[in-house]
Amino acid sequence: MSLLPTLGIIVHTLRHELGSRLRRAWLSATHRRKRLRIGVDIRPFYEPLTGVGWYLYYLLHELAKRDDVELLLFGDARVTDLGPHLHADLPANARLLTFDLSGRPLGRLDRPLTAAAYVAQMALADPDIYFAANYFLPRLHSAVARKRVITIHDLTYKRFPELLQKETLQNLEMQMGREIAAADAIICVSESTRRDLLRYYQVDPGRAVAIHSGLGAPTTAEPMDGLPARYILFVSTIEPRKDLETLLDAYERLRDRGTYDGSLVVVGKIGWKSEAVVPRLKSRGIVHLDYLPASQLATVYRNAEVFVFPSIYEGFGFPLLEAMTQGVPSIAANSSSLPEVGGDAALYFEPRDVSGLTMQLERVLGDPALRETLAAKGRARAAEFRWDRAAEETLEVLRRAAGQ
Repeated sequence: MSLLPTLGIIVHTLRHELGSRLRRAWLSATHRRKRLRIGVDIRPFYEPLTGVGWYLYYLLHELAKRDDVELLLFGDARVTDLGPHLHADLPANARLLTFDLSGRPLGRLDRPLTAAAYVAQMALADPDIYFAANYFLPRLHSAVARKRVITIHDLTYKRFPELLQKETLQNLEMQMGREIAAADAIICVSESTRRDLLRYYQVDPGRAVAIHSGLGAPTTAEPMDGLPARYILFVSTIEPRKDLETLLDAYERLRDRGTYDGSLVVVGKIGWKSEAVVPRLKSRGIVHLDYLPASQLATVYRNAEVFVFPSIYEGFGFPLLEAMTQGVPSIAANSSSLPEVGGDAALYFEPRDVSGLTMQLERVLGDPALRETLAAKGRARAAEFRWDRAAEETLEVLRRAAGQ
Protein backbone atom coordinates (compact mmCIF):
# COMPACT_ATOMS: atom_id res chain seq x y z
CA MET A 1 0.00 0.00 0.00
CA SER A 2 1.37 3.39 -0.98
CA LEU A 3 2.66 5.65 1.77
CA LEU A 4 2.31 8.77 -0.37
CA PRO A 5 -1.16 9.79 0.96
CA THR A 6 0.01 9.51 4.58
CA LEU A 7 3.27 11.33 3.85
CA GLY A 8 1.31 14.05 2.07
CA ILE A 9 -0.96 14.55 5.11
CA ILE A 10 2.07 14.64 7.43
CA VAL A 11 3.94 17.19 5.28
CA HIS A 12 0.86 19.42 4.92
CA THR A 13 0.18 19.34 8.68
CA LEU A 14 3.79 20.05 9.64
CA ARG A 15 4.02 22.88 7.08
CA HIS A 16 0.94 24.49 8.66
CA GLU A 17 2.47 24.11 12.12
CA LEU A 18 5.73 25.67 10.96
CA GLY A 19 3.83 28.64 9.55
CA SER A 20 2.04 29.11 12.87
CA ARG A 21 5.36 29.03 14.71
CA LEU A 22 6.87 31.68 12.41
CA ARG A 23 3.84 33.93 12.97
CA ARG A 24 4.23 33.53 16.73
CA ALA A 25 7.91 34.43 16.49
CA TRP A 26 7.04 37.62 14.56
CA LEU A 27 4.36 38.61 17.09
CA SER A 28 6.81 38.01 19.90
CA ALA A 29 9.48 40.11 18.18
CA THR A 30 7.00 42.98 17.76
CA HIS A 31 6.04 42.72 21.45
CA ARG A 32 2.45 41.79 20.76
CA ARG A 33 0.49 40.44 23.71
CA LYS A 34 1.38 36.82 24.32
CA ARG A 35 -1.08 34.22 25.52
CA LEU A 36 0.02 31.30 27.68
CA ARG A 37 0.17 28.28 25.38
CA ILE A 38 -0.79 25.17 27.33
CA GLY A 39 -0.24 21.71 25.84
CA VAL A 40 -2.80 19.35 27.38
CA ASP A 41 -2.71 15.55 27.37
CA ILE A 42 -6.32 14.52 26.63
CA ARG A 43 -5.90 10.73 26.75
CA PRO A 44 -8.55 10.44 29.52
CA PHE A 45 -11.14 11.50 26.90
CA TYR A 46 -10.69 8.34 24.84
CA GLU A 47 -12.82 6.28 27.23
CA PRO A 48 -16.06 6.95 29.14
CA LEU A 49 -15.32 9.67 31.66
CA THR A 50 -14.72 8.77 35.28
CA GLY A 51 -12.94 10.78 38.01
CA VAL A 52 -9.79 11.85 36.15
CA GLY A 53 -11.69 12.39 32.90
CA TRP A 54 -14.25 14.69 34.53
CA TYR A 55 -11.46 16.52 36.39
CA LEU A 56 -9.78 17.33 33.06
CA TYR A 57 -13.07 18.08 31.30
CA TYR A 58 -14.18 20.79 33.71
CA LEU A 59 -10.73 22.34 34.05
CA LEU A 60 -10.32 22.47 30.28
CA HIS A 61 -13.68 24.14 29.71
CA GLU A 62 -13.01 26.71 32.43
CA LEU A 63 -9.55 27.53 31.07
CA ALA A 64 -11.00 27.88 27.58
CA LYS A 65 -13.13 30.82 28.76
CA ARG A 66 -10.02 32.97 29.18
CA ASP A 67 -8.63 35.10 26.35
CA ASP A 68 -5.11 35.04 27.79
CA VAL A 69 -4.79 31.28 27.31
CA GLU A 70 -4.30 29.13 24.18
CA LEU A 71 -5.10 25.43 24.56
CA LEU A 72 -3.25 22.87 22.41
CA LEU A 73 -4.70 19.40 22.84
CA PHE A 74 -2.58 16.29 22.33
CA GLY A 75 -4.02 12.78 22.29
CA ASP A 76 -3.54 10.01 19.78
CA ALA A 77 -1.21 10.86 16.92
CA ARG A 78 -3.81 9.97 14.29
CA VAL A 79 -7.55 10.04 13.63
CA THR A 80 -8.92 7.20 11.49
CA ASP A 81 -12.32 5.83 10.57
CA LEU A 82 -11.79 3.16 13.24
CA GLY A 83 -10.97 5.62 15.98
CA PRO A 84 -9.89 6.59 18.48
CA HIS A 85 -13.18 8.21 19.45
CA LEU A 86 -13.52 11.01 21.96
CA HIS A 87 -16.06 10.62 24.77
CA ALA A 88 -16.05 14.33 25.62
CA ASP A 89 -16.74 17.48 23.67
CA LEU A 90 -13.77 19.79 23.31
CA PRO A 91 -13.89 23.58 23.78
CA ALA A 92 -14.51 25.27 20.44
CA ASN A 93 -11.47 27.53 20.78
CA ALA A 94 -9.06 24.73 21.73
CA ARG A 95 -6.94 23.18 18.97
CA LEU A 96 -6.57 19.41 18.68
CA LEU A 97 -3.24 18.47 17.13
CA THR A 98 -3.37 15.22 15.21
CA PHE A 99 -2.94 13.72 11.73
CA ASP A 100 -6.31 13.16 10.11
CA LEU A 101 -6.21 9.86 8.21
CA SER A 102 -9.98 9.38 7.99
CA GLY A 103 -11.45 8.24 4.74
CA ARG A 104 -8.47 6.15 3.65
CA PRO A 105 -7.27 2.57 4.26
CA LEU A 106 -4.44 2.20 6.73
CA GLY A 107 -1.11 0.54 6.06
CA ARG A 108 1.16 -1.14 8.57
CA LEU A 109 3.64 1.76 8.49
CA ASP A 110 1.08 4.48 9.14
CA ARG A 111 1.28 4.10 12.90
CA PRO A 112 5.08 4.41 13.29
CA LEU A 113 5.20 7.19 10.69
CA THR A 114 2.57 9.33 12.38
CA ALA A 115 4.04 8.63 15.82
CA ALA A 116 7.43 9.92 14.71
CA ALA A 117 5.87 12.91 12.94
CA TYR A 118 3.76 13.68 16.02
CA VAL A 119 6.92 14.47 17.96
CA ALA A 120 7.86 16.96 15.24
CA GLN A 121 4.36 18.47 15.31
CA MET A 122 4.48 18.95 19.07
CA ALA A 123 7.98 20.44 18.85
CA LEU A 124 6.79 22.95 16.26
CA ALA A 125 3.67 23.77 18.30
CA ASP A 126 6.06 24.45 21.20
CA PRO A 127 3.67 25.03 24.15
CA ASP A 128 4.97 27.16 27.00
CA ILE A 129 3.95 24.43 29.44
CA TYR A 130 2.59 20.89 29.24
CA PHE A 131 -0.21 19.81 31.58
CA ALA A 132 -0.68 16.12 32.45
CA ALA A 133 -3.95 15.70 34.35
CA ASN A 134 -3.40 11.96 34.80
CA TYR A 135 -0.13 11.56 36.75
CA PHE A 136 2.38 11.63 33.88
CA LEU A 137 2.95 12.61 30.27
CA PRO A 138 2.99 9.97 27.52
CA ARG A 139 6.39 9.17 26.06
CA LEU A 140 5.86 11.17 22.86
CA HIS A 141 4.86 14.29 24.81
CA SER A 142 7.66 13.81 27.29
CA ALA A 143 10.22 13.75 24.49
CA VAL A 144 9.62 17.42 23.66
CA ALA A 145 8.21 18.93 26.88
CA ARG A 146 10.55 21.63 28.15
CA LYS A 147 8.33 22.44 31.13
CA ARG A 148 5.53 20.41 32.66
CA VAL A 149 2.94 20.35 35.42
CA ILE A 150 1.38 17.06 36.51
CA THR A 151 -1.63 16.27 38.67
CA ILE A 152 -1.42 13.48 41.25
CA HIS A 153 -4.83 12.23 42.36
CA ASP A 154 -3.76 9.77 45.04
CA LEU A 155 -0.86 7.62 46.16
CA THR A 156 -2.70 4.36 46.71
CA TYR A 157 0.24 2.58 45.11
CA LYS A 158 2.42 3.75 48.03
CA ARG A 159 -0.07 3.66 50.90
CA PHE A 160 -1.92 0.47 50.01
CA PRO A 161 -0.07 -1.35 47.20
CA GLU A 162 -2.00 -4.54 47.94
CA LEU A 163 -5.20 -2.81 46.76
CA LEU A 164 -3.93 -2.34 43.19
CA GLN A 165 -3.53 -4.66 40.25
CA LYS A 166 0.04 -5.86 39.79
CA GLU A 167 0.34 -4.27 36.32
CA THR A 168 -0.95 -0.90 37.53
CA LEU A 169 1.37 -0.97 40.54
CA GLN A 170 4.42 -1.80 38.43
CA ASN A 171 3.60 0.92 35.90
CA LEU A 172 3.21 3.61 38.58
CA GLU A 173 6.29 2.55 40.52
CA MET A 174 8.36 2.55 37.34
CA GLN A 175 7.20 5.92 36.03
CA MET A 176 6.26 8.15 38.94
CA GLY A 177 9.70 8.71 40.45
CA ARG A 178 11.04 9.95 37.12
CA GLU A 179 7.93 12.03 36.38
CA ILE A 180 7.89 13.72 39.80
CA ALA A 181 11.57 14.59 39.42
CA ALA A 182 10.96 16.08 35.95
CA ALA A 183 7.87 18.10 36.87
CA ASP A 184 8.27 21.85 37.34
CA ALA A 185 5.20 21.81 39.60
CA ILE A 186 2.88 19.15 40.98
CA ILE A 187 -0.81 19.67 41.63
CA CYS A 188 -2.40 17.46 44.28
CA VAL A 189 -6.18 17.24 44.45
CA SER A 190 -6.20 17.46 48.25
CA GLU A 191 -3.96 18.32 51.18
CA SER A 192 -4.11 14.64 52.09
CA THR A 193 -2.58 13.67 48.72
CA ARG A 194 0.03 16.43 49.07
CA ARG A 195 1.06 15.11 52.50
CA ASP A 196 1.43 11.62 51.04
CA LEU A 197 3.53 12.97 48.16
CA LEU A 198 5.93 14.74 50.53
CA ARG A 199 6.06 11.65 52.73
CA TYR A 200 7.06 9.22 49.97
CA TYR A 201 9.15 11.41 47.66
CA GLN A 202 11.90 13.97 48.15
CA VAL A 203 9.99 16.92 46.72
CA ASP A 204 10.53 20.60 47.44
CA PRO A 205 7.28 21.54 49.23
CA GLY A 206 7.17 24.71 47.11
CA ARG A 207 6.68 22.58 43.97
CA ALA A 208 3.65 20.74 45.39
CA VAL A 209 0.33 22.61 45.52
CA ALA A 210 -3.03 21.32 46.76
CA ILE A 211 -5.98 22.46 44.63
CA HIS A 212 -9.44 21.13 45.40
CA SER A 213 -11.56 20.00 42.49
CA GLY A 214 -15.03 21.40 41.89
CA LEU A 215 -18.47 20.18 40.97
CA GLY A 216 -20.11 20.55 37.60
CA ALA A 217 -23.45 22.26 37.06
CA PRO A 218 -26.36 20.32 38.59
CA THR A 219 -27.67 17.67 36.22
CA THR A 220 -31.38 17.47 35.44
CA ALA A 221 -32.63 14.28 37.05
CA GLU A 222 -34.10 11.71 34.67
CA PRO A 223 -36.94 9.54 36.02
CA MET A 224 -35.94 5.95 36.72
CA ASP A 225 -38.14 2.90 37.16
CA GLY A 226 -37.43 0.14 39.63
CA LEU A 227 -35.79 2.09 42.45
CA PRO A 228 -36.76 0.89 45.93
CA ALA A 229 -38.98 3.14 48.04
CA ARG A 230 -36.28 3.45 50.72
CA TYR A 231 -32.59 2.77 50.38
CA ILE A 232 -29.03 3.35 51.56
CA LEU A 233 -26.72 4.29 48.67
CA PHE A 234 -23.17 3.43 47.62
CA VAL A 235 -21.64 4.85 44.40
CA SER A 236 -18.21 3.85 43.09
CA THR A 237 -16.34 1.23 41.11
CA ILE A 238 -16.35 -2.00 43.10
CA GLU A 239 -12.76 -2.81 43.99
CA PRO A 240 -10.83 -3.55 47.22
CA ARG A 241 -9.94 0.08 47.94
CA LYS A 242 -13.62 1.07 48.13
CA ASP A 243 -14.30 -1.49 50.89
CA LEU A 244 -17.92 -2.19 49.94
CA GLU A 245 -17.79 -5.31 52.14
CA THR A 246 -17.84 -3.22 55.32
CA LEU A 247 -21.07 -1.57 54.15
CA LEU A 248 -22.57 -4.94 53.16
CA ASP A 249 -21.80 -6.27 56.66
CA ALA A 250 -23.34 -3.21 58.32
CA TYR A 251 -26.45 -3.45 56.14
CA GLU A 252 -26.90 -7.12 57.08
CA ARG A 253 -26.68 -6.19 60.76
CA LEU A 254 -29.38 -3.56 60.35
CA ARG A 255 -31.69 -6.08 58.70
CA ASP A 256 -30.93 -8.80 61.27
CA ARG A 257 -31.72 -6.39 64.10
CA GLY A 258 -34.92 -5.28 62.40
CA THR A 259 -33.86 -1.62 62.58
CA TYR A 260 -34.08 -1.03 58.83
CA ASP A 261 -36.42 -2.59 56.27
CA GLY A 262 -35.21 -0.60 53.25
CA SER A 263 -32.77 -1.64 50.54
CA LEU A 264 -29.11 -1.07 49.76
CA VAL A 265 -28.50 0.32 46.26
CA VAL A 266 -24.99 -0.21 44.88
CA VAL A 267 -24.08 1.82 41.77
CA GLY A 268 -20.83 0.97 40.03
CA LYS A 269 -19.03 -1.35 37.68
CA ILE A 270 -17.46 -4.54 38.94
CA GLY A 271 -13.74 -3.89 39.15
CA TRP A 272 -10.79 -6.16 39.78
CA LYS A 273 -10.48 -8.57 42.71
CA SER A 274 -14.21 -8.41 43.50
CA GLU A 275 -15.02 -12.11 43.22
CA ALA A 276 -16.03 -12.36 46.89
CA VAL A 277 -18.33 -9.36 46.67
CA VAL A 278 -20.29 -10.23 43.51
CA PRO A 279 -22.41 -13.06 45.03
CA ARG A 280 -23.33 -10.78 47.96
CA LEU A 281 -24.82 -8.24 45.55
CA LYS A 282 -27.58 -10.77 44.84
CA SER A 283 -28.59 -10.99 48.50
CA ARG A 284 -32.00 -10.00 49.78
CA GLY A 285 -32.60 -6.25 49.76
CA ILE A 286 -29.59 -5.36 47.61
CA VAL A 287 -29.97 -3.72 44.19
CA HIS A 288 -26.90 -3.49 41.97
CA LEU A 289 -26.87 -0.95 39.13
CA ASP A 290 -24.04 -0.63 36.63
CA TYR A 291 -22.47 2.61 35.39
CA LEU A 292 -25.25 5.21 35.04
CA PRO A 293 -25.41 8.40 32.96
CA ALA A 294 -25.29 11.59 35.02
CA SER A 295 -29.03 12.30 34.70
CA GLN A 296 -29.99 8.89 36.11
CA LEU A 297 -27.31 9.02 38.79
CA ALA A 298 -28.72 12.36 39.96
CA THR A 299 -32.09 10.65 40.47
CA VAL A 300 -30.52 7.79 42.42
CA TYR A 301 -28.68 10.24 44.68
CA ARG A 302 -31.72 12.45 45.20
CA ASN A 303 -33.98 9.61 46.39
CA ALA A 304 -31.52 7.99 48.81
CA GLU A 305 -32.09 8.17 52.56
CA VAL A 306 -28.38 8.14 53.29
CA PHE A 307 -25.16 7.85 51.30
CA VAL A 308 -22.21 5.80 52.57
CA PHE A 309 -18.63 6.04 51.29
CA PRO A 310 -16.56 3.44 53.19
CA SER A 311 -13.43 3.81 51.04
CA ILE A 312 -10.13 2.98 52.70
CA TYR A 313 -8.25 5.59 50.68
CA GLU A 314 -9.30 8.45 48.38
CA GLY A 315 -7.28 11.21 46.79
CA PHE A 316 -10.39 13.38 46.70
CA GLY A 317 -13.68 11.48 46.77
CA PHE A 318 -16.12 12.83 44.18
CA PRO A 319 -19.06 10.58 45.18
CA LEU A 320 -19.14 12.13 48.67
CA LEU A 321 -19.27 15.63 47.19
CA GLU A 322 -21.93 14.57 44.66
CA ALA A 323 -24.12 13.14 47.40
CA MET A 324 -23.81 16.26 49.55
CA THR A 325 -24.70 18.58 46.68
CA GLN A 326 -27.92 16.60 46.20
CA GLY A 327 -28.75 17.06 49.89
CA VAL A 328 -28.22 13.40 50.82
CA PRO A 329 -27.14 12.84 54.47
CA SER A 330 -23.69 11.29 54.16
CA ILE A 331 -21.45 8.95 56.14
CA ALA A 332 -17.82 8.35 55.18
CA ALA A 333 -14.76 6.51 56.44
CA ASN A 334 -12.46 8.70 58.51
CA SER A 335 -9.64 8.17 56.02
CA SER A 336 -7.33 10.12 53.73
CA SER A 337 -9.08 13.09 52.07
CA LEU A 338 -12.68 12.27 53.01
CA PRO A 339 -12.86 14.40 56.20
CA GLU A 340 -11.14 17.19 54.23
CA VAL A 341 -13.93 17.09 51.64
CA GLY A 342 -16.87 16.40 53.95
CA GLY A 343 -15.88 18.70 56.81
CA ASP A 344 -18.60 18.88 59.49
CA ALA A 345 -21.28 18.15 56.87
CA ALA A 346 -20.83 14.37 57.13
CA LEU A 347 -20.56 11.72 59.83
CA TYR A 348 -17.52 9.44 60.03
CA PHE A 349 -16.45 5.99 61.19
CA GLU A 350 -13.05 4.33 61.34
CA PRO A 351 -12.12 2.40 58.17
CA ARG A 352 -13.24 -1.25 58.15
CA ASP A 353 -15.16 -0.76 61.42
CA VAL A 354 -18.50 -2.49 60.81
CA SER A 355 -19.81 -1.66 64.28
CA GLY A 356 -18.92 2.02 63.92
CA LEU A 357 -20.65 2.26 60.54
CA THR A 358 -23.73 0.41 61.83
CA MET A 359 -24.01 2.86 64.73
CA GLN A 360 -23.78 5.89 62.43
CA LEU A 361 -26.39 4.42 60.08
CA GLU A 362 -28.77 3.85 62.97
CA ARG A 363 -28.25 7.44 64.11
CA VAL A 364 -29.04 8.93 60.72
CA LEU A 365 -31.90 6.60 59.80
CA GLY A 366 -33.57 7.04 63.18
CA ASP A 367 -33.28 10.81 63.49
CA PRO A 368 -35.16 12.98 60.94
CA ALA A 369 -33.77 16.19 62.48
CA LEU A 370 -30.20 14.94 62.05
CA ARG A 371 -30.92 14.05 58.42
CA GLU A 372 -32.21 17.56 57.76
CA THR A 373 -29.17 19.10 59.43
CA LEU A 374 -26.73 16.97 57.42
CA ALA A 375 -28.60 17.68 54.18
CA ALA A 376 -28.42 21.45 54.71
CA LYS A 377 -24.77 21.37 55.78
CA GLY A 378 -23.94 19.11 52.84
CA ARG A 379 -25.38 21.48 50.25
CA ALA A 380 -23.54 24.43 51.79
CA ARG A 381 -20.27 22.49 51.99
CA ALA A 382 -20.49 21.25 48.39
CA ALA A 383 -21.07 24.79 47.12
CA GLU A 384 -17.55 25.70 48.28
CA PHE A 385 -15.99 23.39 45.66
CA ARG A 386 -16.05 25.32 42.36
CA TRP A 387 -14.38 24.58 39.05
CA ASP A 388 -13.85 28.26 38.22
CA ARG A 389 -11.79 28.61 41.38
CA ALA A 390 -9.90 25.37 40.67
CA ALA A 391 -9.11 26.57 37.13
CA GLU A 392 -7.88 29.95 38.38
CA GLU A 393 -5.54 28.30 40.89
CA THR A 394 -4.38 25.76 38.29
CA LEU A 395 -3.62 28.55 35.80
CA GLU A 396 -1.55 30.34 38.44
CA VAL A 397 0.55 27.19 38.91
CA LEU A 398 0.93 26.78 35.13
CA ARG A 399 2.05 30.37 34.65
CA ARG A 400 4.56 30.17 37.47
CA ALA A 401 5.99 26.90 36.13
CA ALA A 402 6.23 28.38 32.64
CA GLY A 403 8.14 31.35 34.00
CA GLN A 404 5.45 33.93 33.15
